Formats: sequence, C-alpha cells, structure tokens
Amino acid sequence: MTSNLVRSGLGTTVHGTNPLAATVTRIVRDNAADLRERAGTALVLGEMTSAELVVDTTETTESAPTLLAALRAGRSVITANTALIAEHGPRLAATAAEFGGDLFFEAAVAGGVPVVRPLTQSLSGDRVRQVLGVFPVGTPHEAGAQAAILATLAFHTRVEVGDVYVEESGPVTPYDLAATDALSLRLRPLTVCTRVSGQLTPEEGGKERISVRVHPALLPVAHPLAQVGEPTSAVTVEAEGAGQLMFSGRDATTATASALLGDLVTAARNRVHGGRAPRASYYAELPVAPLGDTPTRYYLNLRVTDHAGALAQVAAVFADHGVSIARVRQEHHGLDAHLIVLTHRARESALTDTVDALTDTACVRAVTTRWRVEGTDE
Repeated sequence: MTSNLVRSGLGTTVHGTNPLAATVTRIVRDNAADLRERAGTALVLGEMTSAELVVDTTETTESAPTLLAALRAGRSVITANTALIAEHGPRLAATAAEFGGDLFFEAAVAGGVPVVRPLTQSLSGDRVRQVLGVFPVGTPHEAGAQAAILATLAFHTRVEVGDVYVEESGPVTPYDLAATDALSLRLRPLTVCTRVSGQLTPEEGGKERISVRVHPALLPVAHPLAQVGEPTSAVTVEAEGAGQLMFSGRDATTATASALLGDLVTAARNRVHGGRAPRASYYAELPVAPLGDTPTRYYLNLRVTDHAGALAQVAAVFADHGVSIARVRQEHHGLDAHLIVLTHRARESALTDTVDALTDTACVRAVTTRWRVEGTDE
C-alpha cells in the first residue's frame, strides 16, 4: 500500500539566498521526475513552515538557531555550511537524534568531494590512520574548519577549530620550485589529520594522540595529491584494512549542489522507508598532540658563506639536535652558496630548534625557506 507521504510528496525548502541556493532550487525543479523516482516521493518546494526537509546553503554560523529549531520540529537538515558543522555539529546531531530528524553534511567538506559518507559508513568498521586533503586556497578559518570536521569523523573524536594548527602560505621563489622539482617533490596547501603513535605519556592515560593541521607541504610527485591543482579538491584516506583511498572533485557551485542533492535524496528515502542517518561518534576522545610533538620532515633552503667547512658546521647543528639529514644539495652563487637540506622524520620541536640554531651559526646567512614534507618517509 502506498503511504500518504509518497502520494503527496515531501515539503522541501532551500534556506539561503546565494548562487548555491539558486542552483539547488533550479535542479530540484528541472529534475523533479528523476528525483521523485530516486527518492520514492516528490520533493515539493515550499516555505520552512511546511517543509520536512531543509536544505541549508548559508555560509555562517548565524543559521544555527534556525536549523536547531527545524530539527526540534522533527525536520531533517541537509547543509553545506562548513563553519556551522565545525562549530555546532555535535549539538545539531544530538538534536536530530532526540527529535527524530536527520542531519546530513556531505557538502560541508570539500564541496562535491564525497568523503563524509565513506568515513561515516563505508569505513566504519576500519581504523583510519591518516587523512590528507588538498583544497583550493580559501580563508585560514575555513581550512581549519574542514580539517576539524575531517579529524572528528576519521578518529571518532570531537575536534574543535581551535585545536587545528593553521599556517598560511608564503611567497614561493622559482629557485625553490626548481630545487623541489629536482627532489621529485611538489608543493601543495595540505590538510593533515593523522594519528601520532609511539609518543604516549602517562599524563595522557596511555592514549595515542592525533595531529590536525593545515599548512604548505611538499609531497612526492608520485603521491595522488601531488597531481591535484585548482579548482580541484581531493582527499586521501589511509585505513588499516582498505589501504589508501582517494576522493576528488571540482570545487564549484554545481559540485556542491550535487553533494547537497545526494543528501537530500537520502534524507527523503529515510522519510519514506523509515531509515536514519548515521549517528555521530566521539567515543575515542583522543587528545590533540601539541605541534611540537608531531613528527614531520623539513625541506630547508639555507644561504651560507661559500668556504671550506661550512657544510660540516651545518651538519653538526643537525647532529646536535638529533635530526638526521636525508639529502643535501649545494649550489654556488658568487660568495655565497645555497644548501638544500631534506631531513628524515623528527619531532617538530627538534626541527624548529635546529632551524633556530642554524640562524645563529656563523656560516649561515639566512634560512630562506622552510617547508614540511609529508606523504613519504624516504
């Protein structure tokens, strides 16, 4: 027997006044017949007061009260609002669970890149080790918000935006680009969410920790994310069982609208067939490691006086701080020389102490470039 819900359709409202809202509204109208077949019911556009499905296209946290009210009324919310989910995600999810609605936010992370559902569903029986992301350059706060959401989902731990270390990109010289190309490395604005193993302390109750950060980083040219450039967004997920998975897509309004519509159809199906969205999981409660305890590698460009013994002085500084050099390359430029140094993996605190010591070394005129290196231990 067909229910009244299926016969009459589901009231759907698009919250927001921007190009994304216009795109979603247009697609719902133009593809009404297809969406009806996929959802199991018609999606009838209307006002918030009559809607059971609320599609949120706003971009600030000011929409939180409106969406919380919708969830308390038993409605389902589908949102693309990154800041909202990063700051109010747990509260929204708890409200949805209490009042019988759903909360979907695939479009809130990396636009049209489908990574939320794999983390919350496909990999729910696996153990995620690391998530790396490359997104088109935006505001530091937005980058930190996306990192917080990804880490929360990957590690079943509530991560706040304030927990994320964010370092903005600086100027890039042709010399460094040529030097990194010779090392088969490529610079990307990288989001890093990773487990920090082997650094447990009694004060932390024996728990492993996580590192969540956004900064420029070098990747091996063979790494999937090294091939990604604007306007593409991409995420790699490394899990114990599944191995390395990659998700990529365009950073565009139409791509974000596609993600919203995917969630909208799922939310409608749940209304028709009685399903529910996956519930948020924060059981692990892993502490966020201080940046200084995070293991990484450095690429350094040192300008040094070109005389015998300079390289030995530099190598001694690294040795004094327990940092091992993986590769070194020297080029002469008049009275000075460039030393390109690639380190092995070490604690961030040891690496920064090494850089500080290098600036006080007589033969070193300047540390002109310092980039982290991720995606390889070689």
